[in-house]
Amino acid sequence: MSHDARSKIRGSARMPTAWARPGHIGYVGPDLRPDTHSPPVAMLTVGLDGPLIVHTARGLIRTGSSFAPARTAHRVVATQGWILVLFIDPSSAPATMISDEMTAAAGTFGLSHRHERELVELCAEPVVDPDLLYHRAIAGPHLGTDARIARLAAAIRDQPANALRADQIAANLGLSTGHFLHLFTQHCGTTFRGYQRWNRMVTAITNAVNGHDLTRSAIDAGFATPSHFSESFRAMIGLPATTMLGAGIHFDLGTRAVQRG
Repeated sequence: MSHDARSKIRGSARMPTAWARPGHIGYVGPDLRPDTHSPPVAMLTVGLDGPLIVHTARGLIRTGSSFAPARTAHRVVATQGWILVLFIDPSSAPATMISDEMTAAAGTFGLSHRHERELVELCAEPVVDPDLLYHRAIAGPHLGTDARIARLAAAIRDQPANALRADQIAANLGLSTGHFLHLFTQHCGTTFRGYQRWNRMVTAITNAVNGHDLTRSAIDAGFATPSHFSESFRAMIGLPATTMLGAGIHFDLGTRAVQRG
């Protein structure tokens, strides 16, 4: 898509928006210029005003949209204007449901989403519809996960602060620890520990957006110390949590909206 076409689609600047929904977390707004990061879940990025430059271990990639599998270190820079960032919970949609929609590839990265133009258009609406964006980004319905892993993933999402141990869970399932960890990664596309850490981060930020102290929110979510949370957030997202919370973003948590910054 041409730069002019993108600019016409987005129109005038609006308030940047971030949201949290069961199965996905997203952001539409100016590029916050994160450093190299490695999210424990799959990530789709779309340039809304111009192409993206994806910084990878193997060099730079120029594209309109990029898909990074879970645990892939990279950095995306918008050449101009706003971007869409969509993090996909692997228990709701396997990574292949997005990677299958990418029409090109460079190493492990998917490039040029099949519905890139439609995603740009949806982000130009006066009110962004997170669920519509999500369903346009993925390829068809989720065919299901191993029921045991699905129940465990739901338990992690519901109670992320619980200290779950892989060896105990494996024993309860009648599996070796190694087999259980392989099964979890196979069905969720990310590691058991990484999925726990991701959901703790989501819970901490959600509580902070709702007005709770960030330090208290991090501890209540299951992080050992505030510094552990800060380091984990930066490793996953590429910038300090305080930078994101102070960026004037409109947070849509599904039940209510909150303005920060």
